[in-house]
Amino acid sequence: MLSATLGVSAPAHGRWACRADRIFDGQRVRADAAVIVDGDRIAALLPARDVPSGLPTLAAPGCTLLPGLVDLHTHFTRWQGPLFLAHGVTTIRDVGNQLDWILARRGEWRSHPWPRIHTLGPLLDGPTPAHPGISLACGDAAAARQAVAHVAATGVDGIKLYVGLRAEWLRGMVEEGHSHGLRVAMHCSDQTPASAAGTAGVDEFFHLDGLLTDIWPDHPGGWLRAWGEPGAAQRLDRQQHLADRIKQLGMIATPTLAFWEGNCHARASGYPRPEAIGADTAGGVDAWRRALTAAQRFVGLLLAREVPVLAGTDAPCALLQPGRSLWRELSLLVECGMAPIASLCAATSGAAACLGNERIGRLAPGCAADMVVAKGDPTRELPASPEVAAVVLAGQVLSPAVLLAQARRQLARSAPDPLEDEIPRPTRAELDL
Repeated sequence: MLSATLGVSAPAHGRWACRADRIFDGQRVRADAAVIVDGDRIAALLPARDVPSGLPTLAAPGCTLLPGLVDLHTHFTRWQGPLFLAHGVTTIRDVGNQLDWILARRGEWRSHPWPRIHTLGPLLDGPTPAHPGISLACGDAAAARQAVAHVAATGVDGIKLYVGLRAEWLRGMVEEGHSHGLRVAMHCSDQTPASAAGTAGVDEFFHLDGLLTDIWPDHPGGWLRAWGEPGAAQRLDRQQHLADRIKQLGMIATPTLAFWEGNCHARASGYPRPEAIGADTAGGVDAWRRALTAAQRFVGLLLAREVPVLAGTDAPCALLQPGRSLWRELSLLVECGMAPIASLCAATSGAAACLGNERIGRLAPGCAADMVVAKGDPTRELPASPEVAAVVLAGQVLSPAVLLAQARRQLARSAPDPLEDEIPRPTRAELDL
């Protein structure tokens, strides 16, 4: 049964209705409307007055009903599943994991308290991978293209290129990925900057990494925190030119601003475990705060040019709490100049379009019955940490309180997943859980 705290109880299976003060359908806000669920699908979206008499109804006064959210940049391990769901994230895209392991988890998500899983498989990297446990090493252009073909043949949902690849290998890799009907995303680098990736046909770039090479070729080291150096701000004309170029190339940006902020917070807490923060353990909280401000300014340039900017977090890197961090990502995008509704689109219908999955990200007939009931009105003001009243996954209603309890138990289990050799498991205290 549904939680009685929301109003009228309704069965978790079969045909039932959900009604809230407002409904965001993935594109626009509707008042006085209701969603009819039939099994694991949405049967109808109609005026509240037209809900059939006697149909079990979940009434959520003071709440907004939204499509289940999508986090487009995660690295999944099993303990994260209930946390994503507890915060209304019903679909994730894993962008780097051990191939056989993540494909197996994708196939069994319905058997666990996990979100739907899309996966890009392993990182396709250069001859000496930065993360060998979740990478395929490529020694030359032919091997790089062959690696794409091999990964594509396993049935992944896209291709992820990584920092050690040579720029001249990219076009062949992209052509191979596209020939299998797959989008190609890249974590760019100084060796393979974003402009080179876009010229080769890469569809999407992550983190704003590799962009400084185009903006400031002789920039100092320091990975992403180098965005906070004064020299980056002094090259506004080159930033504007690069934003124009990204628009011209038709690229998608997933900047993972929550990851930048996570580095600020982790350092503010006194470096509890440097290895749990990320690759760049140098630089204090002020340096990362300046870098985040600079990154948001550049995202604003992309938004002004109508470059598609989507929502991903990189959880659990930088000690980000899966699920809750996506709401913070949406708030950070609003600070860049997005309207709240546009930000929600970036984690619903826009994310679904990026994944090529028409069944998620919208509340419409035939779509998956994935929904989140959030208190208040996030279509007007996005909370950094929302109060989620209920979550619906494939027509099944889930309690956030129960999911959080499951997450705490899973986090305490002893057996590690393969990814945890690369990304250490955080503690409950580090997750504020």
